[in-house]
Amino acid sequence: MFRKIGCALTVAAALLLHSPPAHAQSEISAEITFWNSVKDSRNPAEISAYLEKFPSGTFAPLAKIRLDSLKQKMAAAPAEQWAAIGFAARGAWGAVWQKATRDEAEARALALCVNNGGRDCKVASTTKCGAMSFYTARIKRTRYWGAFTAEGPTLGQAIDGASARCRNEGRSPSDCNIRASFCADGSHKG
Repeated sequence: MFRKIGCALTVAAALLLHSPPAHAQSEISAEITFWNSVKDSRNPAEISAYLEKFPSGTFAPLAKIRLDSLKQKMAAAPAEQWAAIGFAARGAWGAVWQKATRDEAEARALALCVNNGGRDCKVASTTKCGAMSFYTARIKRTRYWGAFTAEGPTLGQAIDGASARCRNEGRSPSDCNIRASFCADGSHKG
């Protein structure tokens, strides 16, 4: 009997000596949880936070590679992009985006508007998102047309702005429709 107890104590002692302490396991668990929360991040600050907390952690080499990659992508980010829309009151229009300069965007949009039959085309340009609302209506014996543009930080805000201008400034608010919407960086296509 003493022999069985002695064996059991020996096994228990061996397990205690070879298993990591409970706080070490919780530290490993915390590191894994932290890494899983930032490993797919596109924000370099989040990867840096992991490296600050676990500079010699299991995933530190991967984190450093990911951080370098994110920094390179940020450094290679394209310069400011321009979009423009050429439009005429009677509905002709042409829009461009992902242009390097304002002049390039405006010239191309104006040319598209003219090529689409526009006379007296106007141009609106932006580095954000833009939209054009259009209406046509017959009131008594007269036909009215109108086009209104707006820009915004998001496509939805640009569309809302153009719709609001048409409803507030047009002669036939109920006939307003969005004719075009776009973002300078081309994100409206995705």
